[in-house]
Amino acid sequence: MTTTLSTPAPVERPRMASGPLAWLKKNLFRTWLDSLLTIIVGVIAFNFLYQFFVWVTSEAQWTVITVNFRTLMQGLYPLDQSWRVATSVILVAVLSGLSWGLWGRMFLTHLAVFAVGLIILFVLPLADSLALAQSSQIGRYLGEQLVPLLQVLQTPIVILIATLVISYGVGQIVRRVSRRFARRVLTFAWFIAIPVIFALVAGGGITPLEGVSTSRWGGLLLTFMIAFVTIVACFPLGILLALGRSAGGSGRVIPHQRAAGGRLNPVNWVYAIREWWAGLGNYPLITLFCVAFIEFMRGVPLVAVFFTASVIVPIALGDASVDPVIRAMIGMTLFESAYIAEIVRGGLQALPPGQLEAAKALGLNPIQATLFITMPQALRLVIPTLVGQFITILKDTSLAIIIGLLEFLGQAQSLTAQPQFQERRREALVFVFVVYFIFSYSMSYAARQLERSGSGRLNRQLR
Repeated sequence: MTTTLSTPAPVERPRMASGPLAWLKKNLFRTWLDSLLTIIVGVIAFNFLYQFFVWVTSEAQWTVITVNFRTLMQGLYPLDQSWRVATSVILVAVLSGLSWGLWGRMFLTHLAVFAVGLIILFVLPLADSLALAQSSQIGRYLGEQLVPLLQVLQTPIVILIATLVISYGVGQIVRRVSRRFARRVLTFAWFIAIPVIFALVAGGGITPLEGVSTSRWGGLLLTFMIAFVTIVACFPLGILLALGRSAGGSGRVIPHQRAAGGRLNPVNWVYAIREWWAGLGNYPLITLFCVAFIEFMRGVPLVAVFFTASVIVPIALGDASVDPVIRAMIGMTLFESAYIAEIVRGGLQALPPGQLEAAKALGLNPIQATLFITMPQALRLVIPTLVGQFITILKDTSLAIIIGLLEFLGQAQSLTAQPQFQERRREALVFVFVVYFIFSYSMSYAARQLERSGSGRLNRQLR
């Protein structure tokens, strides 16, 4: 009997569909139920966007923003001292551009966004001189409402974009010369920027500048000052709290010390307390303080913290000498540091135990192991969560209005109290929404750039 062996025909590798249509089919039209939900949501979204577009291009009255633009940005800050605020903004833009150049990259999409923004700012204002502006409703609306608003925004946006691009170029050049040293210097510069900006805006004291009371701060200036100080101050404080809480053990009672029925007799209670105290590590008082502080701050709302810092603290001290803005900054820093501590502690617990064991094998003491081995890796793991918390800090500044501080949202709402703008509340809130979205998205995008630069490499390896 003869057996014939035939070589099987090679099987071609299945081709993976790609492109926009393949993405739509995979994510939005996979099944009939997905297709139905996509169509329903699409119709609702299209109707909402259409109504919003009609309102923006024919009904919204942006005079409330155009007339009160400086108040929205600076509050009641003296007009002749506005150059100090502008200098502070440029300083932050320079540091941001340098950071972008050292840790990130500029893509064609960024240039396209900048180009579209500049076109809108400089081309649309010409509409009022065209025949379209006199012959159609949309043209007249552009000339009466959008054009004045865009003219107000032209100068600050152009200066910010130019500063970012130039600083980015400088950062790219420095990156090729000495990347590590430049990053260390820039990180130190961000921490130094806090007292510099605060002294520049507040003035007085040892500075030769005229003092400006914080009661005259308001708008976006006050929002950024509270958020900036809180972010930079709560980050190192949160790290210290995380290290203090992680220094101890679990504090659990050893199972075999329990008596029958799961209860402890007085003798075993003494032993249990001793074991619990020993389980707190080498610094039990520090561990207890950190645990109590974190749990207390996480158990109260930020509104209560603001009220405590604004009302109860002056009563306890016997006077109200502490500035209200400083009190809000301190209260928010203490509150947010508890959440930063839990985020950092989660990163420390996610590290493989071999990292610390390897550091000990190399002869590193606990401080060196924390500074050079465990903490850098833990921070890389929690970059997205940290940035999310920083964005929350920026948005939580709007709660300062409950203690009488007119930050950005509060200032916008106060403008609608003017008789001529009482019906323009919607326009003011839309403008606030756009500004908050731009800065929140920028922070989120900066975090993604930081991860792409290699800072999130450990996170991908552990997954």
